[in-house]
Amino acid sequence: MKRMLGSLLVVLAFVFGSGMNVYADEQKDIEKALERIEETNVEIEEKIEKAVEKADELKAEYTLDLRKVEEGKEVVKLKKERKKVLKELAEEDKDEEKKQKVMEKLAKIEKKLAEEQAKVEGKIASIEDDISELEALIDTGHKDEEKLKEKIEKLKEKLGKKSEKAQKLTEEYVEDLDKVVQDIYDETLKMSQDTIEKAAEKGVKAECSWKLVRFADRWVWIDPIRVVGW
Repeated sequence: MKRMLGSLLVVLAFVFGSGMNVYADEQKDIEKALERIEETNVEIEEKIEKAVEKADELKAEYTLDLRKVEEGKEVVKLKKERKKVLKELAEEDKDEEKKQKVMEKLAKIEKKLAEEQAKVEGKIASIEDDISELEALIDTGHKDEEKLKEKIEKLKEKLGKKSEKAQKLTEEYVEDLDKVVQDIYDETLKMSQDTIEKAAEKGVKAECSWKLVRFADRWVWIDPIRVVGW
């Protein structure tokens, strides 16, 4: 009887011991899976931040280039200087002498800016006037109508060059931004899917938890991981 009881205790100890070991192993697997999910989410967040920075840089460059095309380099330069001086003026609230000097500096910039903007507008107005005059000559039956039409086309081409450059800049910007967005979307989706599969092997159920992220002037759903259970 004692021998049978002893054997039974040995069997029970073995069964419970094995069960505890299995449970401990399962817990370790779950902990590892949860750690990996957390690490992946951190990596995804870091990659998102870099992609957002890149998208913002692209937009800033595009906006500046577009302004140069539309307004001219000198106007853009003067506007930047004016912004800087206005900031100085806002910060200078005690020293009246320094404030006066800053205001004089601002007045000079404003004058130059007005002159440059007038030049740009004058050039455009002059071309438009030339086109109108030539079209009027055609309407009156000018003998060199074909030559007049050629001149008109050349003048219109001058006006159109800005639009062409602006269109090209926009197309390049959209293409570059598309690549940034698509790359981060594809990369983070693969990272999430791979980690979700590995977590499932260790008994942890997880899924993509979509979050809306702004890339420059575009909003995109990106997919960190959310634990559902185990």
